[in-house]
Amino acid sequence: MKVLVTLTEQELEEAALGGVRRRIDAIKNKRRPNQPNRPDHEQHWWESDIMGAIGEFAVAKALGEQWRPTIGDVRQKDVGDFEVRTTQLPQPVLRFRSHNDPQSKYILCSYKGNQVLIQGWLPGHTIRALGYEAFENCWVAGVDQLYSMADLNAEIEWSDTVRPYGHARAR
Repeated sequence: MKVLVTLTEQELEEAALGGVRRRIDAIKNKRRPNQPNRPDHEQHWWESDIMGAIGEFAVAKALGEQWRPTIGDVRQKDVGDFEVRTTQLPQPVLRFRSHNDPQSKYILCSYKGNQVLIQGWLPGHTIRALGYEAFENCWVAGVDQLYSMADLNAEIEWSDTVRPYGHARAR
């Protein structure tokens, strides 16, 4: 089962501003990229931080959690005990890098407009075991390999803006 979260204009703005603040904090603290050998113009810094924050906000909303943007403390989990990865790719994949915690649970979100489709989840060690190494120290698992959100050890708070999404196709 997947979960479709629709964000209000206010929620979208709050999440996006959290992503902007995260990017500014990273600049201030000279945080290094995941792929230091990649040129800066390929890093997509702002897009990654803002889109990531929007995905985290949507997962927090679905789980009834207060969203706390990871500004200043990059060691905290994204939402509760979970790490969130968000993409706009038409064929979304869940990424796990060698510096990530293999015991953590990673949730994959697809983002478009004001909607976030929570695709599913996997533990880090499972992404590495089931997935393939897309590039050095980065393993990916496809949507068809993810565990259902119904199997996540967390309660989903259903509402008119948090709904089950039953289609098997990617957005």
